[in-house]
Amino acid sequence: MDASILISRYEKAKSKRYNWDHHWQEVADLVLPTREFTADYTAGEKRRNRIFSDVAPEAADSLSSALSGMLTNTSTRWFSLAPSNPRLKQSDAVKRYLHDATHLMLEYLDSADSGFSVASHEMYLDLVCFGTGIMTVTDGVHGPRFQAKALQNFYLVDDDQGQMVEVYRYFKLPILEAYETFGEDLSEKTLRAIKEGELDYSKEIEFVHVVLKRYERDPAKIDNLNKPYASYYVELTGRHIVSESGFDRIPYLTPRWSKAPEETYGRSPAMKVLPGIKVANVMSRNILEACELAIRPPIMMPANSIEGPLRTSPGSLIYYRQGTRDFPRPLVSGADPRVGEALLQRQEARIEQAFFLDKLRTPESDRMTATEVVQRRQESLMFASPMLARLYAEFLDPLIGHTFESMVRSGVIPDAPEALQGRSLAVEYRSPMATSKRSAHTQSFMQAMQATAPLMQVNPGVVQNLDADKAFRDIFDSQSVDPSYLKDSREVEMMREQQAQQQQAAMQAELQQRQADVGLTQSKTQESQRQANERDQ
Repeated sequence: MDASILISRYEKAKSKRYNWDHHWQEVADLVLPTREFTADYTAGEKRRNRIFSDVAPEAADSLSSALSGMLTNTSTRWFSLAPSNPRLKQSDAVKRYLHDATHLMLEYLDSADSGFSVASHEMYLDLVCFGTGIMTVTDGVHGPRFQAKALQNFYLVDDDQGQMVEVYRYFKLPILEAYETFGEDLSEKTLRAIKEGELDYSKEIEFVHVVLKRYERDPAKIDNLNKPYASYYVELTGRHIVSESGFDRIPYLTPRWSKAPEETYGRSPAMKVLPGIKVANVMSRNILEACELAIRPPIMMPANSIEGPLRTSPGSLIYYRQGTRDFPRPLVSGADPRVGEALLQRQEARIEQAFFLDKLRTPESDRMTATEVVQRRQESLMFASPMLARLYAEFLDPLIGHTFESMVRSGVIPDAPEALQGRSLAVEYRSPMATSKRSAHTQSFMQAMQATAPLMQVNPGVVQNLDADKAFRDIFDSQSVDPSYLKDSREVEMMREQQAQQQQAAMQAELQQRQADVGLTQSKTQESQRQANERDQ
């Protein structure tokens, strides 16, 4: 593909994001000032000058921390691999292989080599503030490496199904670093200037990394030029393609919090409550001014009634003209900060509700039992159900797919058993947020058992309708218990058969003993009868 065509498509994607940039900059100014879209800041510059109420920044940080801790907490088993074919779920060998593979993946994601813990929290901040997050995925020695990237440098294009098909990343490299990275593949103009020493080495060269879906390719070929997604590095200055390759998956994860129909970029809680955040900032500033008016009000005094400058610090001496009766006195403005504080508290509560902080907090009541607290907690986490589906599809599913494939290629995860060869895998999420959504069937089972308890007392035979083994294993599985803790189902059957045989043998031995005792008794009776007959004769 020609570089001019790629640059033209990049400029088109960039122009479509114009309105979003201004919207995001407003959010950044009041919620996350470390980001910049239309404003240019220098490193280390103060960026919180427009923030008077810190409720929104703290709420955004709390929500992002909650997502990191309750959705992808690397210290817990927040997901597990499962076969897509339900029949294979009954195989204990398949279960143990997938459990071990999941364990290896979780250990890697929790390690510093992956960078996932840091990258995910940074990405969640962008997600809850701007509605769209960006994370890059690159191959490492033992698995993929993850890194959060600034949304301001990315331009996205999706198809009619809402699937991302084009990603443009703008970045700069110092001249020498660009030459070290791309070598002789740079444009002729840049190479000539480098070799002749005509360039200022403090300057940087602009590049665009273009990743787009390949519609024309040969699936039978496995080379980089026939992979599902094409990759181009384009030098903007020289309008030249410096590298062409391909990917099986887009190396950029682009989750969106929520999305309006036919929009490409997502919308966030901060964007939803942005008017309220502006109001809270204005009210906070006004309350500060009212407090200052009450503490240090303006001083009223007649002209030429004071000798020297007016001093308002404690212990100061004020000289006034002899004979005058007009002394300096404070101006009572009537400003009451308490009125504004009540309104501000209500507004800040709405902001916290927009960031779901009222749902994330643990219920506080000294009259609630531990079971009731857990139940309330799970019900509160159900708020995440609408946005979990999008995060699964756009973030967690491709993330786990990247990790599994990369670790298989590196040999960290062993080959799958024969039953799984050539078969796709599914992902089951087991984080606290996902568990609150998945625990409904377990709760319904326990409720059904409580409801049918009276019937079991009246007619114990109804228990025979229940497959206790299946229910037992399903409850253990839903609670993410290590499958190695459970015995193999065939082993359990063999143990039950042995127990049945032992019981049957014991019953037969007991029956034989009884028969022997009866025979002995009969023989003794007959002998006694015979002896009695002999005495009678």
